[in-house]
Amino acid sequence: MPGDDFFRSFVTECSDPVVSIDRDGAVVYANPATEAVLGYDPADLRDRQLTELIADDATDERVRSLRGRLDAIAGIADAGRFGFPARHADGHTVTFSVQFHEHAAGGAAADSDARVYTGVFRDAVADPADRELKTFRNLVEQAGHAIYVTDTDGTIEYVNPAFTDHTGYEPADAIGATPAILNSGEMPESYYDSLWATLRDGEVWEEEIVDRRRDGSVYHAHQTIAPVFDESGALSRFVAIQTDISERKAAMGQLKQYRDIVEQLDDPILLQNCAGEFELVNEAVSEFAGVSREELYGTDEFAFMDAETASEIDERRREVLETEAMAEYSVSPSFERSDREATFSTQRYPYYDGDGELAGTFAICRDITRLKARERDLERYERAVNGATDLIAATDRDGRFLFANPQYRAYHGIETDDVRGLTIAEVIGDERYRDVSGYVDRALRGRTVEYRTTRAHPERGTRTFDVRYYPLEHRDEEEPGGVVAVLRDVTDSVNRARQLSVVDRVLQHNLRNALTVIRGRAEQLVATDATDATGSADRSGLGSGEATGVDGADGGVDVADAASYIVARADDLLTTSEKAHHITEMLSDAPETEPVDVARTVDRLAATAAAESPNASVSVSTPDDGGAVAAATDWIDRAFDELIRNAIEHHDRERPTVEIAVRSTAEAVEVEIADDGPGLTGMNRDVLETGEAVDALYHGSGLGLWLVYWVIQQSGGSATVAARDPRGTTVTVSLPRSKRKAGGS
Repeated sequence: MPGDDFFRSFVTECSDPVVSIDRDGAVVYANPATEAVLGYDPADLRDRQLTELIADDATDERVRSLRGRLDAIAGIADAGRFGFPARHADGHTVTFSVQFHEHAAGGAAADSDARVYTGVFRDAVADPADRELKTFRNLVEQAGHAIYVTDTDGTIEYVNPAFTDHTGYEPADAIGATPAILNSGEMPESYYDSLWATLRDGEVWEEEIVDRRRDGSVYHAHQTIAPVFDESGALSRFVAIQTDISERKAAMGQLKQYRDIVEQLDDPILLQNCAGEFELVNEAVSEFAGVSREELYGTDEFAFMDAETASEIDERRREVLETEAMAEYSVSPSFERSDREATFSTQRYPYYDGDGELAGTFAICRDITRLKARERDLERYERAVNGATDLIAATDRDGRFLFANPQYRAYHGIETDDVRGLTIAEVIGDERYRDVSGYVDRALRGRTVEYRTTRAHPERGTRTFDVRYYPLEHRDEEEPGGVVAVLRDVTDSVNRARQLSVVDRVLQHNLRNALTVIRGRAEQLVATDATDATGSADRSGLGSGEATGVDGADGGVDVADAASYIVARADDLLTTSEKAHHITEMLSDAPETEPVDVARTVDRLAATAAAESPNASVSVSTPDDGGAVAAATDWIDRAFDELIRNAIEHHDRERPTVEIAVRSTAEAVEVEIADDGPGLTGMNRDVLETGEAVDALYHGSGLGLWLVYWVIQQSGGSATVAARDPRGTTVTVSLPRSKRKAGGS
């Protein structure tokens, strides 16, 4: 190959093709002009035989002569200049005059065997005018713009290849026709009238035009039409050059759309150079700033907003310039000139010039002032809802949760804060959902629903709720989008109201009866004391003494027995008062449950009761594995103690029999207390099972059964009462199993 100095001085910049071949006639180098003149990529010519470039239409004699020269490569340098008809890449023939020179390959020593032969191919056309015409034709043929030539009447005489590429019309289709074949129908007649008037005046027409391709598609072109004059100065033809500007027009159209959109936006959009100076701002920037856009150009944020916010924005802008990455931030500037304040969510990007160099930043500032205000309102509402003691949740029309406050999630054992996707049935269970689905459907029809219900909680016992369902209204929809549920726990107030009612009845009945009897006995004692003092009282008049069975042997009142009776009734009242206090104390405690080993508790209570009542037969059956651990309140031992003692004390035989059995299942721990006594009244049965007894209680033990009922309810359990055959009662208490181990007995 030629040496480096040779390339730098001549070969690379030479406008004529320069080709180097080795001793076998294979091309080892071709300069850039080879592609410009012959249409061959120099890299594609490498290793090809130079003889392959001989034109097909050359005469046989000429071909033989050329091949002879190229076969004797060693002597080609001495052959002098000879003609070479070369085949152009597009098929036509170009004749050159060439002379080869022998030299060492690039980088090889001058006496090296690595020799190459380089020839400069010059155009062999002899007539300078013909050469100029041919050169002009080659330029037109290779031009990237569509060029066509017409006669003075507008008939097309010539089209170049680019014309075919741009319009789809082959030369045979276009030559002989007029440019009307390109008419899109979108240009007014006045356009063509002006065009012809200009050309007939001998002037150049230069305008944009909308033409149509052969396939029917429309394109935009910049068109120049020039008159051509002959040697005598007469108009001989017209030459037209079209540049397809469809893409540029589309881009300009898009740019205009973008500009219109940007101008119509209420959100500020701005572009700053690397120094921070505004180069482009929309009208929204001007309105917030209270300064015209013309005044803003060349300034920065410090010119129209508070310095603190401007400094923050400037820091963010520099960050984008340093990292060349988008930055997102929020600022709340104040504008002194417009007397406005706003909060903006800003996205700032780097932007680059046409050469790909960083030229500055542009920012899109979304006005979120109202959004921020709504967010603050929502935060207040959220704090209110989350801080409420009520259980609050909302679902969509398909029963899927939209939100649930912490109280609702805690009560239903929902561990995740995000409840979206959960359904009502999944949270409360299919069976309970069947009970509430009707209420939900009514709320979805736009009605507010209110009702009271009880629900058993594994740790908080049976709770009573006032439930309200509200339709969740959507602003733009006729039907509610869902349901809001508010559950208010009224267990404490319900229990307190029931406690007051029960205690009131007990006090009205038990206390009134006891005090009436005590009063009668006291009156007898007073009368007896008066008789002893006067010795004249008629003892037979103390009918009440006869009724109570405390008369003396002489028909008078036995003072000791009367006093004992008064003491006994007073003790009953104290017991009733103590149980009323226990109920009040129990209902005042938070209904929290803890693991309780029921078997050990019952064993202990039964042993104590048996020791205190030696005439009673008390037997206990409990599991051996210690698996009878239930979730119950601290008061559960009082409840079991009350049931055991009630079975022993309210018995009509000298030797009561009480059988206690503790059983454990997968879901519950059951305690069965069976006796062979006279049985519970229907009223006491209602107290234990439902807490719904309405008749007045007849003795203090009834208040004890109320204590049992409330303890079991707060433990999340239940009680059933069944008659035994042939006599007696079985009370079964069922408590939920604890998921934790018991910490003590």
